[in-house]
Amino acid sequence: MHNIQEYSELEFKKSFENNTIAQRIKTDFDELVWNKFYESCTKTVATPRQSALRLDNAPSRFSMAPFYYIQYLLNKNPKEIYDLGCGFNIFKKYIPNIVGVSPETIESGYYFGDIHDFIDDDYIKNHANYFESVFAINSLHFYPIEMIRQRVIDFASMIKTNGRGFITFNLARMVDASKSRAVFYENNFDLDKFVRNELKDMPFTFLVFDVDLTVLNAGMDGNVRLVIEK
Repeated sequence: MHNIQEYSELEFKKSFENNTIAQRIKTDFDELVWNKFYESCTKTVATPRQSALRLDNAPSRFSMAPFYYIQYLLNKNPKEIYDLGCGFNIFKKYIPNIVGVSPETIESGYYFGDIHDFIDDDYIKNHANYFESVFAINSLHFYPIEMIRQRVIDFASMIKTNGRGFITFNLARMVDASKSRAVFYENNFDLDKFVRNELKDMPFTFLVFDVDLTVLNAGMDGNVRLVIEK
């Protein structure tokens, strides 16, 4: 399975940095980061400079790469775009029709979602063919890497016919969750080939198939980035 419409930092920056979304983000952060391996950059803070959640005095930086993939959802002009595992729900600030779904509780002090729910197998089953537009950035990958194909199928099962979804996986985290992780970290093991074989011949269309193992780091945004259309 070859990459399709993979992210190009220079091309996307040129086309998007004058977008109204980018201009609004620029007023909130000290620096916009266009490298898709966000956490491989220098020390980062993923919240606006006005936020009480700022960490020490590090400059606030924001990764712009997710908007490359979210743009594929926006191009369909959906009424609502659901963000599964929304974290700070930061994308909603710049795209108001995003609905953040968060497993955290208000009591935890870390609740920024519009809807409180756990994104587990029951949630997936109860939301079959439910979303016109949905994305999940590193929120459905807390499983062994052997399950990556099933996780993508499960994610796609929640998308309505003619709908679109964007999902990312961090392979380092998925490898670490595997009982066979030592095998995956062997020098002669072709992890890239394994992932591509697992994700081929799906019963839906990939608008974007972007697998990049240039960096394998549990702290970054993801190695596998897929935009699906049913």
